[in-house]
Amino acid sequence: MKELDRRMALGALVNRWITGWTKIAGLVREPRARRVLTDEGETSWHATQMEKGDWITVPTNAPEQVTAILTGVGLKVRPRETFMRRLLTNHPAPEAPDGYTVEVTREDVVIEVRVLRDGAEAASGLIAVVGEDAVPHGIATTPGHRRRGLASVVMGVLAREAVAAGATTGLLFASEDGLPVYRTLGWEAVSDVVIAEGKS
Repeated sequence: MKELDRRMALGALVNRWITGWTKIAGLVREPRARRVLTDEGETSWHATQMEKGDWITVPTNAPEQVTAILTGVGLKVRPRETFMRRLLTNHPAPEAPDGYTVEVTREDVVIEVRVLRDGAEAASGLIAVVGEDAVPHGIATTPGHRRRGLASVVMGVLAREAVAAGATTGLLFASEDGLPVYRTLGWEAVSDVVIAEGKS
C-alpha cells in the first residue's frame, strides 16, 4: 500500500474513533483542548499552533519522525500509546470474581460499567456506541483491587452491551499499562499514538 493510501486508511479509522470519543469527552468534561490529527502529515503545522495546556494526539506509523517534529518545537512528549481495534461480537467476557457485582447504566449513546465490592467501586469504564463503532474510554481499576482480572470483566461487559446496541467494531487508544490487557483480550494494534503537551 502506498504511503498516502496508508495514511488515508489510518485517518478514516481515527475519524471513527473521534466520533465516539467526543460523545464520552462531553460527559467527562476533558479539562484541556485536545487536537487529534487524522493526517500525520499535518503534524508540523498543528504543532506550531499549540497553546499552554493543549494536547496534540497523532496516530502514526512513523512515531520517531512525529516525535522529532513535536520535540523540535518544544512540546513535551508523553508516554506513547497504541491505537487498537477488535471485532466485538466474539469478545471474551469473563465473569466477575466472587464477591464482586456488575452495574450497567446508559446515558444516550454512552454505556458505563462499574464493578462493585461491598457497594464501593472497584473498576469501571465507558463505551460510546455510534453506528457500528464502539469506543471504550477510561477503563480503570482502583489500586486495592488490581491483578484480579477486573479490567477484563469491565471490557467484556462493555463489549456485550455495545453489541446489543448495534456495534460490531471496537476502536480504542491503549496506554502502555493497558496494552497487555487489551492484547490478552484479542485487540490488534493499528498504529502508534504520539501525544504531546503544549509549552508550559
